[in-house]
Amino acid sequence: MMKSQLKSSPEKVQEEFGKLWQVVCKLRSKEGCPWDREQDFSSMKNQFLEEVYEFVDALEDDESPAMAEELGDLFFHLLFFSCLAEDDERFTLEHVLEQIKAKLIRRHPHVFAQPENKISSLQVKANWEQIKRDVEGKAYASLLDSVPVSLPPLLKALAFGKKAAKVGFDWPSPAAVMPKMREELNEVEEVLEVGGERLEEELGDLLFVAINLVRVSGFEPGRVLHRANEKFERRFRFMEDIALADGSEIAKLGLEEQEILWQKAKDRLG
Repeated sequence: MMKSQLKSSPEKVQEEFGKLWQVVCKLRSKEGCPWDREQDFSSMKNQFLEEVYEFVDALEDDESPAMAEELGDLFFHLLFFSCLAEDDERFTLEHVLEQIKAKLIRRHPHVFAQPENKISSLQVKANWEQIKRDVEGKAYASLLDSVPVSLPPLLKALAFGKKAAKVGFDWPSPAAVMPKMREELNEVEEVLEVGGERLEEELGDLLFVAINLVRVSGFEPGRVLHRANEKFERRFRFMEDIALADGSEIAKLGLEEQEILWQKAKDRLG
């Protein structure tokens, strides 16, 4: 049985995109929504980030309906930002779309300029960087300059590690990272009693190395931590349920009793 192919019609996509743009502009108009008219780039920034993470949640859960809904929210925010820009006479949506179209064509010459030129994904990445540097003039003084300043700390640590690895400044294997992990852990232990800024600094060093240990091991730190969070949540909720079933509350139990429940949760849930 042949698998059906879900494919959008370019004409329908263009039509719906235009309708969505009209809706967004209507919300921002004098006849629109008071709340939408009050918003600016600053007030929408955190809301946009929340929508991004909601889409990531849907990706992690592999829920197609939720993914579609969250993508819609992201489209709304992108168009809303463009509408804000037009209202402030900064740039237009047309300019935004033209820029990204031109960039994609420019950075994929093997697709648009020389479609017969078959290259590997590694060559694509190398060409991408060369085009950014030689054609677009994005020659950074440091490899790290291309890492966004506003990246969340975990992602920034991962990005720094990847950038350094491009010039060979990296551990050759996960096992090679372990001496550095032990060194950083020892330094944390040395200043535990002292506390303060020194402890904060050493804890930061330990976290940085741990994130890059995950990277060198071939995993994505955000996903690894996400799964660890899920595991802790399952076990802790199980502990709460056991305590309630016994007529108590977990907050009223001592640490030793809580540890017993934790071990039960591990045995039951893994």
